[in-house]
Amino acid sequence: MLESKLIYILAKFLNFTYEIHVPADVLQLGSPDETKGNGSWTGVLGQLLRDEVDMSISFGPWFHSRHLVVDVSVMVVVDEISIMVPYPTQETDARGYLKAYSLWTWILIVGSFWCAILALWAVAHIQQKGERNLWRIMVFVTSVSLGQNDISTYSSASRLVQGSLFLGLLVLSYAFTGILISLITSPKYHFVVRSIEDVIANENIKPLIIHESSTQAEFEESTHPTFQKVFERVKANPKLLVPSSSDLIEVLLSDPHHVLIMSHLLADSEIEKDFRKKRICRATILPKCVNVRTNSLFLQKGSRYTTLINKQLLLLRQAGLSDYLDSSFDTFSSRCDIDERKMKRSKRDRRLSPLTLNDLRGIFGSFAFFFVGSFVVFLCELLTVKCRYCNAF
Repeated sequence: MLESKLIYILAKFLNFTYEIHVPADVLQLGSPDETKGNGSWTGVLGQLLRDEVDMSISFGPWFHSRHLVVDVSVMVVVDEISIMVPYPTQETDARGYLKAYSLWTWILIVGSFWCAILALWAVAHIQQKGERNLWRIMVFVTSVSLGQNDISTYSSASRLVQGSLFLGLLVLSYAFTGILISLITSPKYHFVVRSIEDVIANENIKPLIIHESSTQAEFEESTHPTFQKVFERVKANPKLLVPSSSDLIEVLLSDPHHVLIMSHLLADSEIEKDFRKKRICRATILPKCVNVRTNSLFLQKGSRYTTLINKQLLLLRQAGLSDYLDSSFDTFSSRCDIDERKMKRSKRDRRLSPLTLNDLRGIFGSFAFFFVGSFVVFLCELLTVKCRYCNAF
């Protein structure tokens, strides 16, 4: 985690050793403990107030309520509040595309055949030689296309017409194949929501927030109308406050209307951890973030270390600490991200994804069918020749 990198850097430059004390109640920065009601806090901030620790390793956003009880360091890193959703289904109307493009392809192929037939008929009339019967010309074009006739005895004009037909059929076949594969392999993503505004607009959506987290504190204390509406829904249903010890991905997937609002960095970490375990993407983060916030470290109120830590953080920021942490932040990006361009399915960004053998089973089946059919036709022709040869003697 980035916290481990940051504490290592501070310990190296300030020459101190440290011990990590994990909070016994919640594994978050914490919030005012409403059960006790005596000004006590939970989580890491509660440890600071009880003089159990000197500073927090975990960084987070600072609010007025936190500033009143602890010291806040200068800005360490920028984080985002994002929405985690179940990984969207990729639906492609393959049957519809196949029917539409197959129909147009066959229309063009048949049209090309008849254009070639009419062209050969016109050439025969203009040159006053060659076959002029449309039916026989059609049989000739079909037989040549199937490799069952020789065109070398015909005029150059006829051979040019037949060659143009072959070239046209080749172009049509490749165009049909390319368009069809492009459409099939361009997924259409169906998300539960696409932004925080969709969460508010849809009453069926159940926004989850990690209990005692900085995200909960931000939504609870914010005066922004959007945040207030979301937290009103969470407050009306306390089950939407998820314990930090829960398997967040499993909780998210337990209801198709669940969305999880949380730190982008933590969300990426959870998704990547689940991907390593399940080997598939089961959740992703919406490209449009909810809010951008600055994160800081927290120390005891009036701590003698506050000035020293702030001075060192400022020096490190001047030396490029922010760029280093931002680059480290990018390394935690999960492999299940879907960017904005893929959501919009822009034609300019349409990528061809590799097809699996399962996707190509229809092609292999067609090859097998035509191979067997060709072999049967070959046997029939062979038997016919044999019978004629036997009858001749």
